[in-house]
Amino acid sequence: MTHPGLTDRFGRVHRDLRISLTDRCSLRCTYCMPADGVPWLQRDSMLSTDEMVRIARVAVEMGIEEIRLTGGEPLLRADVVDVVDRLAHLDGPHGHPEISLTTNGLRLPQLASALRDAGLARVNVSLDTLRRDRFHELTRRDKARRDARRHCRRRGGRSPPDQDQRGGHARCQRR
Repeated sequence: MTHPGLTDRFGRVHRDLRISLTDRCSLRCTYCMPADGVPWLQRDSMLSTDEMVRIARVAVEMGIEEIRLTGGEPLLRADVVDVVDRLAHLDGPHGHPEISLTTNGLRLPQLASALRDAGLARVNVSLDTLRRDRFHELTRRDKARRDARRHCRRRGGRSPPDQDQRGGHARCQRR
């Protein structure tokens, strides 16, 4: 006999579950957070990884087919790869759930391979603009400048005075 699934009082069958991994974010978007930020939740008031997996296991056993990980910025959670791995290995009447994640993408270069290997099936990168000036205006952060500095330090140069205005690429100055 098949499980009737997670059905609400209107008869709708629910197949996806959204889990917020953290309230923290690396940006301060004008439409999401005050300029001064907000007080973060205390660690002991948030679900532990074991508690999160336990809740997800019950949901998957009741017919949930997809788990979407969100935040804040979910890639700021230190054990995000472990969370994905543990959720991807849950088993229910429809098999393993599909794991997806919504992110601002800033930590994807460091984590994408490990997340894929852990079982992440889909990524939604939330990107409001490709224009550097507009990005800075919306997020109150200049991540392009910081990333350019990091890139130059890795290549043995000094940080650039500014981005190349023609193409937006960093030009490292030699020491």
